Amino acid sequence: MAKKLSLILGLLAGTLLAASPAVTSPLVGAPQITAQQQVSPSETPPKTTDATLTLEDLPPGFQELPPEITAQIASQFQTLVQQVSQQSVKPDKFTAFVNPQNFQLIVAFTGKLPDTAGQAQFDASLQQLQQPQVQQQLKTRLQQMLQAYQGIKVVDYQPLTELYSLANASTGLTLAVDMQGQPLRMDAAVFRRNAVGAFTVVTYVNGNKPTIGVGDVARKLDGKILQSSPSANR
Repeated sequence: MAKKLSLILGLLAGTLLAASPAVTSPLVGAPQITAQQQVSPSETPPKTTDATLTLEDLPPGFQELPPEITAQIASQFQTLVQQVSQQSVKPDKFTAFVNPQNFQLIVAFTGKLPDTAGQAQFDASLQQLQQPQVQQQLKTRLQQMLQAYQGIKVVDYQPLTELYSLANASTGLTLAVDMQGQPLRMDAAVFRRNAVGAFTVVTYVNGNKPTIGVGDVARKLDGKILQSSPSANR
């Protein structure tokens, strides 16, 4: 189950960051980046050392996944993200928690966007994902990519418009997934705060109410990023 979840998470993150059904296609409507917009040598990107979720950020009942499972998920997750997406953000800090009582899984990662060009492209990708036609393309692409894996199917895709105003730029969506007959729902929020890109997903049994929603998870992570780079807030 963990391997299949990491597969979906990696493909979802990669396609969200790519924001285009063709990996090699340029971002539609992405701003043109000039040389003046590149980060200067004197600029130091904010550190992300403390920009990570902990158990203290979550309601009672959650626990960290065993290190070997977390490492397995993180490895496959990072590989898939880098294969699917050409975005400059690379997974840096990866955390995963589970509530065994209601089978709710929380996954989050942060990655550095060290220059203004990368930040602008990242923001443009998030803005694209708010367009219905791009959302349909993303759903279709996920379905096509998952055809190679038995027992996994995307049943539904809907935007989470209440997550469109997080941090400096953001987007949100929810997926209904059938995993070997198990109906799951995956709520995702992607955002940028300063020079940090972040991806959060809350997975739970479809039809149940999560103990903590993805919006609250994203806001807690955003707060950690703000704390770790207060002088860079913009």
